[in-house]
Amino acid sequence: MMSKKIQYKVAPGFEILESWVKNLPDYFHVNGTTIYKDRNEVKVFEELGLKLNVKAFKIPILINRYIYVYLRGSKAARSFQNALHFQAVGASTPKPVAYVECLSKGKLMESYYVCLNFEKGFTLWDVFLNNDTDKENIIKQWVHFTWSKLHRNGIYHLDYSPGNTLIRKVEGEYQFAIVDLNRMKFMPVSFEKGIQNFRQLDTNEDNLRLIATEYALLCGKSTTLAIDLLLKYDKSNKDYRQRKGNLKDWFRGKKRLKAKG
Repeated sequence: MMSKKIQYKVAPGFEILESWVKNLPDYFHVNGTTIYKDRNEVKVFEELGLKLNVKAFKIPILINRYIYVYLRGSKAARSFQNALHFQAVGASTPKPVAYVECLSKGKLMESYYVCLNFEKGFTLWDVFLNNDTDKENIIKQWVHFTWSKLHRNGIYHLDYSPGNTLIRKVEGEYQFAIVDLNRMKFMPVSFEKGIQNFRQLDTNEDNLRLIATEYALLCGKSTTLAIDLLLKYDKSNKDYRQRKGNLKDWFRGKKRLKAKG
C-alpha cells in the first residue's frame, strides 16, 4: 500500500477536534452523510456535539498535484485561509474548522476542507427561480451584502454563482453566507469590477436590472451605466459558456466516431 503523508491545520478554538481532523482521510468514505456529490463531495458529520461539513476535493490533474504543494496551496488550504480572512473582515461564511492534505511522493492527492454546518433555508438560485413575494427585497439585501461585506473589504469571489450564496431567515432578517472560497482575489474592487462580479448569475434580465440598479445606487453611480455594463457582461459570459459547451460536444462526437471506427 502506498504510504501517504498527512498534513493539516486546525483553526483556533477547535483544537479539541485535532485527532478527528488528523484521521479524517481514513474514514471520510465510510462515515458521514453525503449532501452533494459531483466533481467534489460534501458530507455532514456530527462530532463532539458539533455539526460539521467536510468538502473532499477531487484529486487534481498531475501537474497541479505539484503546483498545489509547492506554489499555490491546495484548494482545501486556500478555502481555509480565505474563510479566516472573511471572518477577520466580518464577511459571513460557514466558520472554518480545519483542512487536511494527503501527500504521496511529494505530490498532492486527497484534500479536505472542514467548516461548521450553516443551516441554510435556501440559496440565491431558489430566489431567482421562485416567485417569492419577498424576492425583490432578498435580492436588494444580497446586493447590499455583496457591496458592504465583500467589495468594500477588497474581496472578489471568482466563482460568484447563485449556488454559492446560502440564505436563511432569522427573526425576520435575511442572513447570507458565501461558500466555495478556494478561488478568490483580494484587491480594491472598483464600480465596474463590482458590476462584473455579477456576470455568472445566469438569471433573467429583470433580475439583472434590479441588481445593477441597486449596486449603482449604493456606489453613487449611474443606474443606466450599471445596467448596460451588467447586461454586456452577462451576454459575454453566456456566449463563452455556449462556445465551451459546443466545443465539448464536438470532442464527444469525435470520440464516439473514433470508438465506432
